[in-house]
Amino acid sequence: MKPINIISAHNSSVLKIKNRELREGFDLSGHESKTLSKLIDLLKDQGAHSGCFDGYYVGYSIKQIGKEFDLLRFSEDLVINIELKAPLNEGVKEKKISRQMNQNYYYLKFLGKEILIYTYIEDDGLYILNCQNGQVEKVDASQLVEALMNQKVDYKIDPDHLFIPRHYLVSVFNDTERFLSGEYFLTNHQQNIKKEILSYINKRDYKMYCIQASAGTGKTLLGYDIARYMIEHNYSPLVIHCGKLNHGHLKLIELGWEIYSAKDIDKGFICRWNNSNIDIVIVDEAQRISRIQLDLIIDKSINLKLPIIFMYDFNQYLIAGGSKDIYDYIQKSKKDIPVIKRRLTNKIRTNKEMASFIENLIHIGSSKSYLNYENITIEYFSELEDIVEYIGNLEKHHDWKAIAYTPSSNNLESSVKMGNICETRVHDVIGQEFSKVVLIMDSSFKYNKDGRLEVKEAYSDAIGMLYQIVTRVVEELKIIVHDNPDLFIKLLGIKHFKIKELEEPYSNKV
Repeated sequence: MKPINIISAHNSSVLKIKNRELREGFDLSGHESKTLSKLIDLLKDQGAHSGCFDGYYVGYSIKQIGKEFDLLRFSEDLVINIELKAPLNEGVKEKKISRQMNQNYYYLKFLGKEILIYTYIEDDGLYILNCQNGQVEKVDASQLVEALMNQKVDYKIDPDHLFIPRHYLVSVFNDTERFLSGEYFLTNHQQNIKKEILSYINKRDYKMYCIQASAGTGKTLLGYDIARYMIEHNYSPLVIHCGKLNHGHLKLIELGWEIYSAKDIDKGFICRWNNSNIDIVIVDEAQRISRIQLDLIIDKSINLKLPIIFMYDFNQYLIAGGSKDIYDYIQKSKKDIPVIKRRLTNKIRTNKEMASFIENLIHIGSSKSYLNYENITIEYFSELEDIVEYIGNLEKHHDWKAIAYTPSSNNLESSVKMGNICETRVHDVIGQEFSKVVLIMDSSFKYNKDGRLEVKEAYSDAIGMLYQIVTRVVEELKIIVHDNPDLFIKLLGIKHFKIKELEEPYSNKV
C-alpha cells in the first residue's frame, strides 16, 4: 500500500471496480466517497493547493490489529488523521465522533509524533480533537488547510513499520496494570458479544454462554473485560482458569478478584456457592476442564440459576483427546437449558503470516497463503548443551520467551530432555502471549507422507503442546531443531515455500 492523491482516490472509487485487490488505496464505501468529495471541495474553497491532496493512506488498517483510519498523512514529525462521516443526528454526533477520535489518538500516540486528529461530517463541518484533554471542538476548515500546507510529507514512511503490534495487544496477564487501567479496546465483534451477555444478566435472564474461539482472537481479554466491567458495576464474578495460575492472576487476586484454578473445583467448592453472592461464573480455557468438573459446574448453575460463560478453543489441548465442544455437550445432556453459542473468528493477536505458517507447520499445504515468513526463523543444533546456552542468551539479552514441553508421564527420555531446556513449560503459559517465542523440535517429530506433523507414540501429547506454544506468539517465532536433519529441511521448505524440499526427505539426498 502506497500513499496516494485523495482526488484520484475519490475518482477511482466512483468506477466501482469489482476486484478488491485492484481497489487497494481507494477502497471507499459509497458514503465515504461522497463525503470525501465534499471535503475536497471544502478544502479547495479554503485555498488548498494541489499538494494538500497528495500523500494520503486511504482506509489504512493496522496489521494484526485491524484498527482502520479513513485518511492518514505522515511527515517526519507529524501525522494528520482525518475521519469521514455521513450526516449525524445532533443527539449522538459529539459522543460518536469523540469516542472514535480518542480511540484514534490511543493508537497514534505510540508513533512519537505530533498528532492532529480531525473528523469531517458531511453538511456539517470540521471537528478537531484536543489531544490534551480529549475534548472535541468545531473548527474552521482553514485550520486544516494550513496544517496540510505546512506538512512536509515523507513518502518513504511505511506505516506497517510504524505501528508495532505489541503496543496495542494488551495481555490480561502480562500487562495487568494496563488492563486494569483500561488501556485497550475491544473489537466491534467482542463489544457486541459483551453487550449481548450483559443485557441478559442485567435483565436477570438466566442463560449459559459458550464463546468458542481459536488462538489469537482475544477470548481471554473479552472474558476478563466482562469480569472487570461487572466488578466496576458492583457485581461479583467468579473466574475459573483451567490451568496453572500465573503472576497476572495473582495480581488480580490481591486486588480482590475471585479467581481459582480448575484444580480447586470439587464438590465441596461447588457447594459453597449456595451461600455466596456470585453473580456469574466465567470459565477460561474451558476445553481443558474435566468432564466431572464440567458436570458439577453445569448442575450447580442450573440449581442456582447462575449464569456461566465458557470460553474455549477446541483446537487447543494439552492432553491427547482432551478437546471438547462444550456447547454440543450441554445441548445433548441438558436439552432444556437456554445456552447461547458465539464465535470469535477474527485473529487480533496472530498476524496472517504467522497464522499461515502455523497451519503449514501442523499440516504442510493446509494454508494456501504462502506469505512472507520473515518473522519466523529456523535454526539447527546437534548438541543439546549448545541449545540450552543459546536459549539462555536469547532470554537474558534479547527478550525472547523460551517455552518447553511438559515431560510425558511415560517418562520418555526425549520429553524429559525437552522439558528441561528452560524454566517455563507450556502448562505455565496457558492464556498468555509473548512478543517473541522460541521452542525446540527434536527427533520425536516427523512429517508423514501426507505432510502431517507426527510424534513418537509415547509422546502423543506433544502436538497439542506444540500448538499451544506457537499460538502464544504475537510477533516473532524461532524454531530450533535438535539433531533432526529431515525435519530441519522440511521446516526450511515451509518457510521458503520450496516444493522440492517439502517432497524429498533429507536422507534421500545424502
